Amino acid sequence: MINNRLPYFVKKVLFGDRKRFGIIPEDSDREWMIWQEKAVTDFYMRTQKKGLGNFVHNLSFSGLKEVDFSRKKVLEVGPGMIGHVKYIKSKPAKYVVCDIREEALQLAEEVLCLAEVPYEAILLNTDVGAELPFVEESFDIIISFNSLEHLYPLDEYLLEVKRILKSGGQLVGGIPCEGGLAWGLGRFLTTRRYVHKKYGINYDKIICWEHPNFADFIIERLNRHFKRQHLRLQPFPWLPMDFNLIVSFVFGKG
Repeated sequence: MINNRLPYFVKKVLFGDRKRFGIIPEDSDREWMIWQEKAVTDFYMRTQKKGLGNFVHNLSFSGLKEVDFSRKKVLEVGPGMIGHVKYIKSKPAKYVVCDIREEALQLAEEVLCLAEVPYEAILLNTDVGAELPFVEESFDIIISFNSLEHLYPLDEYLLEVKRILKSGGQLVGGIPCEGGLAWGLGRFLTTRRYVHKKYGINYDKIICWEHPNFADFIIERLNRHFKRQHLRLQPFPWLPMDFNLIVSFVFGKG
């Protein structure tokens, strides 16, 4: 993507000052603590529930129509507001949601209950890293929307997904075009200003730690570990990633 050819003074305001702050959070950092404890849930609720933020967020879900959920056992780690349930037309046998935050699980439970989808909610232990509390080949489908950009190191998580996914199973999801020109400009003009003003913290630091993985790197690692079945750039599939906002995907386990 074009970020590799931009001068650094431009890159750091579009994609974060990664030379200065790196991509691994400092847990004792005051601004990071504010973000984790107070800002992150409020931020996503305010920016993804209405207007342009909601439109962009929903672009991720196009891959769901490529998948048959009938009588399948499904896992989603970090379900967020789980608004994509309405895009699942065939009812799964069971929908398991996992998160490190109890309040996030409560939101997901409410949505699944209203949708009359059989579910189980599991609170994850943050001390076990990428390890997930399931035996090998437990799930037919694993869902991952707007989460792979957050996970470091990414390979550990993808190998864990591969371990618990059944042979012939599918990994379905979407990611922002992080590292792309359109995504970086959009953040500069909208959420960067919002975070600075609303919470008084340096978003050029926070985004380095929130999104350690760029989209092209994520797709490269998915291609390495799984077999691509569907990949679509949104909203302009005929243009390169730099001019798009979302990548939706379906990958299979051979």
